[in-house]
Amino acid sequence: MIQQGNFLLLDINEFRTWLQKQKVTRRIKGLQVHHTGSPNYSTRKMINGIAQQDHFACLEGMRNYHINTNKWKATGQHITLFEDGKVGVSLDRDLNMTPACIYNNNAGYVGIEIIGCFDKGADTMTEVQRKATIHLYAALCERFYVPVNTDKIVYHAWFTASGTRLEDYTPGKSSKSCPGTAFFGDGNTIGTANKNFLPQVKAELNRLRNNISNATPITTKPKDDEPMTEAEKLQMSTLEKTVKQQAEWIKTEKEKANMECPTWAQEAYAYYKDYIKDAKGSYDFWRMLVIDYRKENKIKASK
Repeated sequence: MIQQGNFLLLDINEFRTWLQKQKVTRRIKGLQVHHTGSPNYSTRKMINGIAQQDHFACLEGMRNYHINTNKWKATGQHITLFEDGKVGVSLDRDLNMTPACIYNNNAGYVGIEIIGCFDKGADTMTEVQRKATIHLYAALCERFYVPVNTDKIVYHAWFTASGTRLEDYTPGKSSKSCPGTAFFGDGNTIGTANKNFLPQVKAELNRLRNNISNATPITTKPKDDEPMTEAEKLQMSTLEKTVKQQAEWIKTEKEKANMECPTWAQEAYAYYKDYIKDAKGSYDFWRMLVIDYRKENKIKASK
């Protein structure tokens, strides 16, 4: 985890632990799916699957464009996912701020940009980025109790430029093809989302909720005939420390995870039971469930 300027850079295996520690007071109801279009694999100067451009230079470049060209007050998205699986977190637009990503459809959403242009004939997503994308969305669904469906996880391509929700991606009506006509190898329609992307997110979410001890690092190793650079050695050392810390955290959480639903959380559990496999969890889990339930009902009462 490295902080520089207006951004925080994490390995994908650090993201879930970091996310669980964030204090988010804004009600999160859904997640957006975007590709950057530009920057992409070409502008990132990919050589043998490795980008030559610095992560922070790329992030600051987007921020500069958003502020000076789009005239936004900060980076548009909350999170940026790189081709090597690293996660850029926008410190100038934290999770308590509304994103600037889909016109008139940003309230209550987390804005995520995936580096690349995934239209047909353009970039082919790296395997590590594909796995990181699935894990990142699953971790966000877990943290904010977002249902894995096309009402709550939305592609930019399903909206017009004026922000009207379409029945599906419609060339000529959709504001953009984002996240790409070949996103995840299938495309950007509701049908392809339900066929490929969302089932993988749901499977990863179930794994995180029910079998966290089997979590494995999403990373790549250098080819046997290529010695590790000093930077790669440092990255590997940092990753090993992170995995060790995560394992200790997992052990502690698992010891607390068999707590039956307490009386004071029964009402919240009944409200969210469609998204919870069973009535067991840690004290912190039940506490957060009750907090989110109260927020939800407070919002409904104010309407």
